Amino acid sequence: MKKLNLAAAIFLAGSVTAVPAFAALDSDSATVSMSIGLYASLTGLADFTLTTSDADGSAGAVYAGSDDVNVESNGQVRVSLAGSDLTSGNDSVPTVFAMDGAGTTFDTTASSVHDASHTVSATATLGDISSQQAGAYSSVITLTVSAI
Repeated sequence: MKKLNLAAAIFLAGSVTAVPAFAALDSDSATVSMSIGLYASLTGLADFTLTTSDADGSAGAVYAGSDDVNVESNGQVRVSLAGSDLTSGNDSVPTVFAMDGAGTTFDTTASSVHDASHTVSATATLGDISSQQAGAYSSVITLTVSAI
């Protein structure tokens, strides 16, 4: 009987296989995703003053000035500049605004991020001496970033 018990024990030990504690019993997969919205910012734009190299207040004197603004975006955007003539009370001086010396609108590169400095400028040209009264003139400009 001892032989039988020993043979049974060897048979049972060989036929029972232990499962390691770290063996995967099941698995599954999932895709993790997110969507980043289009975003942009304008920084650094400050008030600026137009000055002239002509005789101050003379007929046809050209006044010019500029400031830099940084445009940062995580995709393609359109930047637009709007402004009106400089005024003082009822008097105004024709004023031209531009970004980077080329118009009032620009688009950043398609399928690309953008982080660059751009120049915002204004030029005002006086008329005849009696066309505008002496004094302080001003206008407000607005830069707008929008999705294309």
